[in-house]
Amino acid sequence: MPKPPPGIRFGIATPTEVSTFAVIYGLVLATLIYREFPIRRIFPLAMECATTAGMVLFVLSSATSFAWVLTAANLPQHLVSLLDVSGRNPSIFLLGSIVLLILIGSLLEGLPALIILAPLLLPIAAELGIAPVRYGIVLILAMGVGAFMPPVGIGFYVAAAVAHSRVEAAARSMVPYLIVLVASIVLIAFVPWITTIGPALLGGR
Repeated sequence: MPKPPPGIRFGIATPTEVSTFAVIYGLVLATLIYREFPIRRIFPLAMECATTAGMVLFVLSSATSFAWVLTAANLPQHLVSLLDVSGRNPSIFLLGSIVLLILIGSLLEGLPALIILAPLLLPIAAELGIAPVRYGIVLILAMGVGAFMPPVGIGFYVAAAVAHSRVEAAARSMVPYLIVLVASIVLIAFVPWITTIGPALLGGR
């Protein structure tokens, strides 16, 4: 296992600061040592990077503000309460969970959404006899797909901004992949041994 840089190991600098030195080191090598990179290109590239980073940070800041509004309005809790009165049928609960998690995953950032939804949904899943490992995997996968679900997924907009791609074209290109991903989540949700065979072989539950 590679050791971390001395700056991090000895507490001299944070990972962000060390990465800054790594960028400067790479620029010195490319421009002065190997002479593969003209110095005059540094400023235009820096401007392009700043523009892309600004777009990404704007998307993330807007998503964070929107997530705060939804959380303050208790929207996730209301949606979970609707799911809880769905007849206490495990199949209906799993299908409803997938739809709910993809929807919430496209509106909120991953970690805050998990912190809000996991304590609400996992006890219901346990009451219905759904293995925690199985439901936890479904939860994480569904929210991950939601983050890249057009037209409102946070990750989708960030990826389109970084790739300099039009949102409409990127959305059309992602449709086949999203169909396969959603079908995979449904398969994992309704075929329990896919998620439980690993822990069972290792002696877990």
